[in-house]
Amino acid sequence: MATAELPVRLAREAHPTRVITRGSAQCHRGGRPPRRFATCDPRAVTQPEADGIQPSASRRGYWLTATVLVIMMLGGTLPVPLYVLYEKQMGFGPLGVTVVFAAYVLGTLLVLVLLGDLSDHIGRRRVLVAAVICAAVSTGLFLAATGIGLLIVARVVSGTAAGFATGTATAGLVELQPRGDRQAAAVVASGANMTGLGLGPLCAGVFAEYVAMPLHSVFWAYLGACALALAALAQVPETVRHPDRHIRVRPRLAAPHGMAAVMLGASLGVFAAFAVLGLFSSLVPTFLHGVLGVHNLALIGGASFLIFITAAISQAVSAGLPARRSASAGVPLLLVCLVALEAALFSKALWLFVLGTVAGGVGIGLIFRGGLSELNRLADPQHRAAVMSTFFAVAYLGLGLPAVLTGLISVAIGPVDASAYVAGLTAGIVLVAFVVVRRAFGRAITPGSSRMSCDSWCQPEEPVRSGRPSTGSSRDAAD
Repeated sequence: MATAELPVRLAREAHPTRVITRGSAQCHRGGRPPRRFATCDPRAVTQPEADGIQPSASRRGYWLTATVLVIMMLGGTLPVPLYVLYEKQMGFGPLGVTVVFAAYVLGTLLVLVLLGDLSDHIGRRRVLVAAVICAAVSTGLFLAATGIGLLIVARVVSGTAAGFATGTATAGLVELQPRGDRQAAAVVASGANMTGLGLGPLCAGVFAEYVAMPLHSVFWAYLGACALALAALAQVPETVRHPDRHIRVRPRLAAPHGMAAVMLGASLGVFAAFAVLGLFSSLVPTFLHGVLGVHNLALIGGASFLIFITAAISQAVSAGLPARRSASAGVPLLLVCLVALEAALFSKALWLFVLGTVAGGVGIGLIFRGGLSELNRLADPQHRAAVMSTFFAVAYLGLGLPAVLTGLISVAIGPVDASAYVAGLTAGIVLVAFVVVRRAFGRAITPGSSRMSCDSWCQPEEPVRSGRPSTGSSRDAAD
């Protein structure tokens, strides 16, 4: 008996297994799993992606990565309230604004589609550094811009920064989460996205209205924020342990095996949410400036901030809500938002506009967090950045399409009537998204799970049979 146990003991000494205990549960990590275990407590949390990183470094890197993500997203929406000033200074009309906005979306999509999994191959931190450098370059181009041509180039480079940052930072947050809690990482990632996107127009509006040199001062301030982001990244640990440095520029939209239905549901949901967000962004200046006669850029920026901050708050409040319920509750609110916004435009009612803004913000937040949580639950570390990039690519496509359509149609029939047509199209997409989300979310099983959603070897009472994956009810965790 002792002779039979000797190889096992030697193997355990050569490949020690880390054990994290919380309550009465034990989750084993590293090496091969033992053959028999007690039932894993759902409260047990592991973090296999962050092995080898000290807890203090993981915690510090987690919050610094979230801060960098906020700064990167802030830069993407910074020029939005300034388009009114650019129109006057450079002499282009609403169609020019549409082209400039489309340039940002194009830059983001190119990176997400062609280089979406870059950080899986060269490391998260290197890609985030590239994102910050692109953001700084685009800011310099804004400072030097004297015509629409340079403005378009600046927006393309700004979109490139957003494309590098979104999927990479989201994947990094999952891997650096101090407790290995993927749901918490999804809340922080989605909240950082929305907070940054909302702070951009708010900061730019305040600078443009109350600080000298409205087209320059805010960009000088943002250059300083980029310098702080670079300093912060120096303190973020790398979570990709052995990058293969294999870089190929080709379409990287990914739906790994077993995730096709969930990927479709999450993509349709976030497309519908960001389509409403894009339509709202194009309607804010139309309603406040064109309909109500508001000329204060700080107020216009604040209106854009309201929908984003509402989305961020709704994500935090609904953190414990399962992904399927979160997304399913958010989609109908998008219809409320569309109806209220269009009614506000035609009746010139500010209260309806505010109602639509709040309803849209809550709906967008619930859908965004729900989709991100479901994908985080199912994506394995080797494909996580590619999956996140696919999710964000669809989101930015949704963000750009309604705004571009509204701008193009408004040339012929005016912005108010154009928004009605685009709102009808968006409503159809929302309805389809609702059906797909209800059918897809919560059905796939978490990879490596047993009876609950654990990130590591949380085993059932029965031994795992060779060649057969563990099966469990991860639907309970998602529904």
